[in-house]
Amino acid sequence: MQNTKTLLRIQNSKDLTQVVEVNWDENMETFVTKGLKDLFNVKEIKIRPGDFLTRLEDYAHVIGWLLEAMSMAEDMHLPFGYENHFTVGGRDYELIDEGDYKLLMPTVPERT
Repeated sequence: MQNTKTLLRIQNSKDLTQVVEVNWDENMETFVTKGLKDLFNVKEIKIRPGDFLTRLEDYAHVIGWLLEAMSMAEDMHLPFGYENHFTVGGRDYELIDEGDYKLLMPTVPERT
């Protein structure tokens, strides 16, 4: 991943050696995590710039939650797999498969 700039570093509160970065990737023009694949052999996460910048604190919380969930599964010798839909902090999110990445975005409520 060349041409990146680190915006955030999120550290696992239970294992301080586990750190995930959120970087701006100039080539893809999006935010991407770095560290999840190396630590847990899962796809890195992409976040659209407009979503990320308007809800920075929420996304930092979600990525921290995912980091700790992966770490806990590893500690318990259980497999970890991304859920397509989940709720963190009272907000609904979805992960959409996009090749080498998972796109993280808020779930849009269905209109009736």
